[in-house]
Amino acid sequence: MEEIRKKIVIVDDDASSLSIVRNLLKNHHEVYPAPSAIKLFTILGSFIPDLVLLDVEMPGMSGYEALKVMKENPRFKNIPIIFLTARDDEASEMEGMDLGASDYVTKPFTGQLLLQRINNLLMIEQLKAELQESRAALDELRRQTGN
Repeated sequence: MEEIRKKIVIVDDDASSLSIVRNLLKNHHEVYPAPSAIKLFTILGSFIPDLVLLDVEMPGMSGYEALKVMKENPRFKNIPIIFLTARDDEASEMEGMDLGASDYVTKPFTGQLLLQRINNLLMIEQLKAELQESRAALDELRRQTGN
């Protein structure tokens, strides 16, 4: 059985960072680069990705602001977010996690470690979805049998 490639949006205003991460992921996932948070929301108008890698410091709208907007929208609030940023202080990491990010990775990063973190998070999300489906099926069965 062929594995379905996950859709990942990479949001970073630095073209070289976009290129590095895209090249790291393109053999494993469908990758959609976005040079700004505004472009991210354009992409989100077309489809819901399985994961967003989001830089913190960007002109126009920061990654923190973009995450706040996403969490306020029922359509986007469950998309897992990994901050991928040069900000390496504890306060910045705590802010990102407090806003609802799933992980926080600082630049420079090790490619294989980033890929493993992404794959681990995608596996967790898949297991959560399967659990929700099982619960729904069990609830339906209970409803049908009157239990």
